[in-house]
Amino acid sequence: MSKQLDPWINDVTFHNDVQYIESLWHQTPLGSAELPVIDIGRGVPVVFVPILEHLEFVYARQMQVLSRSRRVLLYRRQERRKTFFGLSERAEELRQVLDGLELDQVDLVAHGDAAMVLFEFALRYPQRCRSLTIIAQGADYRIAPHPLIWWLHELYIRLPVEYVLPASFLRTAVINYILSHDHDNRTRPALPRHLLEEQFAKISQWPAVYKFSVLPIIHFFNIRKRLSGLTMPILVINRADDALAPEAKTRWLAKHLPNCASYHVVSGRERFFMYSRAETVTPLIEAFLLTRNQRRSPLKQLQ
Repeated sequence: MSKQLDPWINDVTFHNDVQYIESLWHQTPLGSAELPVIDIGRGVPVVFVPILEHLEFVYARQMQVLSRSRRVLLYRRQERRKTFFGLSERAEELRQVLDGLELDQVDLVAHGDAAMVLFEFALRYPQRCRSLTIIAQGADYRIAPHPLIWWLHELYIRLPVEYVLPASFLRTAVINYILSHDHDNRTRPALPRHLLEEQFAKISQWPAVYKFSVLPIIHFFNIRKRLSGLTMPILVINRADDALAPEAKTRWLAKHLPNCASYHVVSGRERFFMYSRAETVTPLIEAFLLTRNQRRSPLKQLQ
């Protein structure tokens, strides 16, 4: 049986992909800041928007493939542990990266929370976006059980919970959502829990990072009334049973975007299907980037 059909992403494959990303970082001056940046390949630039530090492996397989024909870039965002850093600040961070690298207009790819940042950036600077690829993210962020989760986040933002909440408890809760799937979803391959736990354990002061770097993005994200400003071609990809980005929400998003080039639902067992199902996801992104200048095409769904 080939490696692609193995039931799990094994430790060797995962650690090789993590090491691939870690080996490519270079400290790069970007205006008034300096960030770790990966800049590989040659050709038309495509920029991957980062989620949490140490979770950049999500993009590893797409970066390896696309860098054969494109210039591929990824920066490591700086996590805040004492002051709130929300959507506006993250969008400006992305702008500063593009300015520092002298990139006027690029194709952009983002997964989950990073897609929230990308949407905010695209609404502010549509002229900088040749296209958007949105993975596992709808137009708002309301997850089950709602409104309980909303109220818990509200309390977390308002109270100094980060000083008493065990990092292990919070990691477990977040990873549970990442790995959530329907009981009858036996799609292969899948990403083992212990590999995710390894990466999350690398994030120092995780409760503070969650409060100051994660919640200011996810808790306030809602662009349902602003979609008309997203006129660039957009590819939307999701799986059928994502707990953090329900398929009904991404379907609604695809139908209401002014220029949704294509919408795909792929089989996958966990939220990071972009990584574990790269053999399916990457060709969709490649095909979209080849035809990204098209004005509009009918919505297409793959089951």
